[in-house]
Amino acid sequence: MEKQEELQFIAEAKKGRHDAIRYLVERYEKEIFYYIYKMTGNTADAKDLTQEVFIKVFRKIKGFSGKSAFRTWLYRIATNHTLNFLTRRPPSGVEKPLERFSDPSPTSLDRVEKADLHHFILNAIENLPKQQKAIVTLRVQEGMTYSEIAKILGRSVGNCKAAYHNAIVKLRRMFKNEAIL
Repeated sequence: MEKQEELQFIAEAKKGRHDAIRYLVERYEKEIFYYIYKMTGNTADAKDLTQEVFIKVFRKIKGFSGKSAFRTWLYRIATNHTLNFLTRRPPSGVEKPLERFSDPSPTSLDRVEKADLHHFILNAIENLPKQQKAIVTLRVQEGMTYSEIAKILGRSVGNCKAAYHNAIVKLRRMFKNEAIL
């Protein structure tokens, strides 16, 4: 979506136009759901939080000034809402990707090993402090720049870089302790 086109939809959403709101939700819903899922590790929590985030977004859309990209503003709301959720109550539990693989045939062995490694990595990220987890998720899994992350979290770029570095050091220690590296 072009930036100009998106700004038009935002302007229409500010006026309460349901078709513009629907369009923005459809545009970003999956992206935000997967981001929240990566943060919580639980589908049900991610679905609930995604709905809550979009309710917040459209209650606050008149306050969107355009100083940052809409996507950045949306991720900031999603991140704060998810971090608040994780602080209030722990996630309902990380789903286990291995449960999807019940076929013990040799051809599925590679998939099981990859799923096991993937689960270990997700579990390691899950055990990071909440702010570091958010930064790693935004940087690695969402592909955002430090500048975007800084805007989302309300921190400096340098602070985000340092937190990311510290998180990677912790992850390397976890992997080394488990003989992954």
